[in-house]
Amino acid sequence: MNPQAYKVAGVDGCKAGWLVASISATVEETGELRYPLAVEDIRISPHFADVLLRTYDCTLVCVDIPIGLSDGPEPRACDAAARKLLGRRASSVFTPPVRACLSARSYCDAAAIHRKSAGKGLSKQSFFIMDKIRQVDALLTPAMQTRIREIHPEVTFCVLNGSRPLGHNKKTLAGRNERIALLTELFPAAVGMIETAVRAREVGADDILDALAAAWTAAQAALGQAATLPEQPERDGRGLRMEILAPFAGP
Repeated sequence: MNPQAYKVAGVDGCKAGWLVASISATVEETGELRYPLAVEDIRISPHFADVLLRTYDCTLVCVDIPIGLSDGPEPRACDAAARKLLGRRASSVFTPPVRACLSARSYCDAAAIHRKSAGKGLSKQSFFIMDKIRQVDALLTPAMQTRIREIHPEVTFCVLNGSRPLGHNKKTLAGRNERIALLTELFPAAVGMIETAVRAREVGADDILDALAAAWTAAQAALGQAATLPEQPERDGRGLRMEILAPFAGP
């Protein structure tokens, strides 16, 4: 068969809204991805509705945000599975708020609701991404999950690192360099894009790295080269699958 091309996107939340990395992927006659991958566009969208419009032509869109929320004390099994895989980097997986928290507008209110529903408090990290969770939850339906999927960048980087958790936090220089080294083979232009964006103070280097990791996961998953954590995902009260995509080994 002739090489087949398709477009995917990786999306990461950032201070200005959502960072969207769109890439073109080509499947060789062997059924494997052709490397390096071509980055078509990296842009910021202010709202998740804009993300959906911008990526309408993508085969798959992978987003670093919780999709599907617990209603009670039982945590999402996908988060527990991701923490188990990540080992020493398990703390990078935040516990999402229970669905009832989405109505809260202050941390104190959200923490009180979470304690009542889940039996424990809510981390500030989870509260800080709650507006983005609201945006996704308001728009996503179970049917849309054939094209819009949840990922966690640290899971992807762990896979790229030979199924070994990375040694440094992504906010540190050492952590940035670790992640750049893993993505360079996939996206040789990534280093230049990161340096340009950081100099312009448009977005953090870690946001670009996470979006590109999500885009590669989408490219793999579109070929069926990814698994779900857990293998049999649960569904939340709205019927959304609570799962995290984990790509198979890299090139």
